[in-house]
Amino acid sequence: MKRAAMVVNPIKIKDMRLLHREVEQVMRRHGWAAPVWHETTIEDPGFGQTQQAISDQVDLVVALGGDGTVRNVSTTLLGSGIPLAILPAGTGNLLARNLGLPIRNRKVALRAALAGRDRAIDTLFVEIDTTGDGVADESAICTVMTGCGLDAEIMASTSERLKARAGWLAYPIAGLRHINARRTPMRIALDDNDFEDERPLTTVLVGNCGRLTGGVRLMPDAEPDDGVLDVLELSAERASWAPLITQVLSASTRTTSQVRHRTAESIRIECEEPTRVEIDGEVHEHALAVRISIKPKSLVVRVPRSSKPS
Repeated sequence: MKRAAMVVNPIKIKDMRLLHREVEQVMRRHGWAAPVWHETTIEDPGFGQTQQAISDQVDLVVALGGDGTVRNVSTTLLGSGIPLAILPAGTGNLLARNLGLPIRNRKVALRAALAGRDRAIDTLFVEIDTTGDGVADESAICTVMTGCGLDAEIMASTSERLKARAGWLAYPIAGLRHINARRTPMRIALDDNDFEDERPLTTVLVGNCGRLTGGVRLMPDAEPDDGVLDVLELSAERASWAPLITQVLSASTRTTSQVRHRTAESIRIECEEPTRVEIDGEVHEHALAVRISIKPKSLVVRVPRSSKPS
């Protein structure tokens, strides 16, 4: 009999007993054994729990939480061959949205996972240099998107309280505080090419997936299993925000003086001054250089038999 492990962020759950009953009921109806339960903690937000699930040789690992929990579980599952299922319980739920997973109903999402198909998707390997000596002192796996500059500033200023009250609208609300943010001089090198001339940028976004909450297609051509990372460079000052936002919301990939879309297998970004970087919503401080590379089809995810991005 197949068995799953549940890796749950308890902060996202109002009634843990009810969750156990619901999940175990659905599992039984689909012919699965009762799952092994693991709860994340502040000290271990999902890594050790997932490693234990791998050691237990379960058939499926189910991540129940927000984008951070999903990323931590995904990081540990890389190379294990065990598929990841997602029960979304966060504000963005971006990987789930991009894979066409059920977002609003926990039981529906679990049934879809148990009866679904496996899909191998890419991940991004992010290395951060905070000292400027050319050696990465931080690294992480990214499943959806990494942002350098304004995007990370918005993430850093979006409180858990605001997210609880406003949902995904918390991010544009927080973004209004940064409307006067100055641009940061950055240099970019794609693949093995030399660095391009330095230019002042508001933000550089590197995506494995391209859809945000609210139906926004930030990177219209991005697919999570296409073997390339999508790069979006934005450069705007206060007076030019309106046309930039209009172009982004229209899902256009046209290059202008403010917007540039490109693809690559790797990217290097050098910042003139310490800059915040966000990786699937988790903020890292004081980056002077960032390197991001693609890891093709490195993560197996359970998706519905018929799934479309939401």
